[in-house]
Amino acid sequence: MKFKLIVFFAFLLSPFFSFAQKNTNYLKVAGQMAIPTGQLADIVGVGYGGSVKGIFGFSKQPQYLTVEAGYNRLGVKDLPAGSSGNYSAIPVYAGYRARLGQLIFDAQTGVSFNRIAASGPGGSASDTQTAFAWAVGASYEYKQVELGLRFQSSEANNDTFIIRFVGVRLGYNFKL
Repeated sequence: MKFKLIVFFAFLLSPFFSFAQKNTNYLKVAGQMAIPTGQLADIVGVGYGGSVKGIFGFSKQPQYLTVEAGYNRLGVKDLPAGSSGNYSAIPVYAGYRARLGQLIFDAQTGVSFNRIAASGPGGSASDTQTAFAWAVGASYEYKQVELGLRFQSSEANNDTFIIRFVGVRLGYNFKL
């Protein structure tokens, strides 16, 4: 399933590579540590994630349109022995990116496909929901390596599916 999503977004992004100005397009690959916030921090521990972002220049100024897809997973803590559980989110964003020297600011919005899964001696269960998602962040880039902080949130109808965390991100920007 994850591989199919990556292939789908690669095809989705391919038309954008041809319209932006020369030398202003990038493909960012990033990993992150996800630190839960709010009520979610009472349920899950620190998680991990990754993303792929298309970055497309649209003016002579250092401003970009972005399209991003990612995966984040946070494990449920304090479960009985022999049980496991996790929250996972697959966010898909479109957004705006601005560069001020080596500082970068991002704002994105989209959807998140959230899942809660648990298993134990009595069986397993899972549930999913699609939710509105947004993210804002700031980062510092040095020689195409980017280190940043980002707040991500998915707002759902059901409080159980609200996933909010701060991501400490490390990525690499490949010039296209």
